[in-house]
Amino acid sequence: MDVSQYLDIFIDETNGHIQALNDNIMILEKEPENKDVINEIFRAAHSLKGMAGTMGFKKMQRLTHDMENVFQEIRNDNIKVNSNLIDILFSCLDAIEEYLETVKATSDEGDNGNEA
Repeated sequence: MDVSQYLDIFIDETNGHIQALNDNIMILEKEPENKDVINEIFRAAHSLKGMAGTMGFKKMQRLTHDMENVFQEIRNDNIKVNSNLIDILFSCLDAIEEYLETVKATSDEGDNGNEA
């Protein structure tokens, strides 16, 4: 299936999710027990995973799937939010932004191995 016609929509929506993730991770850093923020991050990662998968961007899909899994564990109280996790989340966000910049330039996510 040719998804190139959806590339601009993907880019716009991904930019929105990146901004939401950034904003919510910054809140989470100050409020590590905030379940609403945890749920928002989970939903943004879930949406990004689905969009990336639909577009065939497997690296972004794997990374956001891993983020989604971590937040499921946080939601289940199996993992606690701490400064190390926040640092990892910001690294993940940097990787997603890098993938998106490559998509904007080449319509492909590139071959950089940023998977966490």
